[in-house]
Parts: sequence; structure tokens; C-alpha cells
Amino acid sequence: MQKDTKGKSVFIKSDKIGEGELGSILIKGFLGAMLEQETLPTKIVCVNSAVLLTTVEENNPVLPILKELEQRGITILSCGTCLDYYDKREDLKVGKPGNAIETIAMLLNEDVVSL
Repeated sequence: MQKDTKGKSVFIKSDKIGEGELGSILIKGFLGAMLEQETLPTKIVCVNSAVLLTTVEENNPVLPILKELEQRGITILSCGTCLDYYDKREDLKVGKPGNAIETIAMLLNEDVVSL
């Protein structure tokens, strides 16, 4: 039986799990596998280079996965400072910009899985 993930959030710090092309394949696989779960987290928070996942080109295979997760009720936040650092705020395609106050509240008050 699957443990209840209600109230859990996923904190993603990179656009890859590990490095290089394999890291890109792994993050896509991880997010895709999340779609297969019976119970989903409440939030996905992207910081640092993970904001590049929410600002990818329309033809990137990660985008429809993130859009489907959002459609299923997951709040997707991308660090506003990180979006500005990468000059990607205008390229945000899924979710909305977040801030440090929301992120700290999540880290202190919710069960968090960090990548």
C-alpha cells in the first residue's frame, strides 16, 4: 500500500538529476513517474537551475509532463530570483513565480522531498 503523500512537496534544485544528458533523462523520467502515482504531492518548487524546467521550449518533452501535473492540482512554483538570474521570467510556461517566503514556509511546515 502506498503511503499518503498529501501535504508533501517536492523541492527541485536542478534541471537534472546528476549531470549531463543522463541527468536530463532522469529528471524527465522522475517527473513522468510522478504522473503514475495514485497520490500526488501538493507542490513542486523549482529553485536554481530547476527553473529551466518550467521555462523550456514548447517542444521539450518535460513541458507536457509538468502541465499535466499542474492540471491534476499540483501547485508549481519557480523561484522568482532564479527566473530573473537566468533571464527567464518572461519564458515561464507552467506554474507561477514563487518567492523565498513561500519556499521557507513550505520547508518548515510541510513534508518535503528534495532533489
